[in-house]
Amino acid sequence: MEDDMKYVGFGARKLTNGIHLMTGCFHLAVDGRAFHTHLSAYLVIGESGNMLIDTGHPKDFRKIASYIRSVVGDDLTFIFPTHEEYPHAGNLGLLLDAFPRAIVVGETRNLHLYFPDQYIRERFQQSDAGDVIDLGGRRITVLPAVIRDLKASYWAYDDFDQALFVSDGFAFSHSDSNDCVLLSEELSQKPTVHDARQILDLALYWSRFADNSTVVVELRQMLNEYSTKIICPAHGSVITEPARLVPVMNEALLERP
Repeated sequence: MEDDMKYVGFGARKLTNGIHLMTGCFHLAVDGRAFHTHLSAYLVIGESGNMLIDTGHPKDFRKIASYIRSVVGDDLTFIFPTHEEYPHAGNLGLLLDAFPRAIVVGETRNLHLYFPDQYIRERFQQSDAGDVIDLGGRRITVLPAVIRDLKASYWAYDDFDQALFVSDGFAFSHSDSNDCVLLSEELSQKPTVHDARQILDLALYWSRFADNSTVVVELRQMLNEYSTKIICPAHGSVITEPARLVPVMNEALLERP
């Protein structure tokens, strides 16, 4: 089997009354292994505002913009790229053009270099860990990213649905093309340590050399402080059973290949 990556397609679904998933899925063949991995963005809806967390893959921009409009019209309030890497912020410029009233929040200190015209229009609002953005009826807390590939990365927590948005964290691969938009509890095969390690080895290569015990402790502390019912990753299925899958991810982090 030759190494290869093919785009499977785009899917979207409503997770709760206030959270929507938009995801593109890729089929990869690497070192004789074949599996799927996601590239997801999430739209969170409050009573007085809304937020797009991550921006999705650029090839999906038209579908993402169309889906956002089907939910909030042209009134996208905030865009929160968890970090500047292409898979997480690649649609940012297109989204700023498509939704001219949206403000970018999160780590924005370098964005004037990418989008000087939008900087002049004061469309970037720097956030720090612990900052809270009120969407009306639900509050989004900006959190430090515990599992990350760039230092300047953030996670986010929605207090209403108790949803934790984890960017590069908690990515489990899957193998069935029918599973691409399914929740973890709906998958034909339950995620395993092996499924987690496949993505860790590709996206977070440092994890195979690092002592990740500190990461596991920080995850435990965060989940103790922020009661979590749903975990929303950028590169894996939405986790609706954290009590079962957090230990699986911890084991994958602690495993030394």
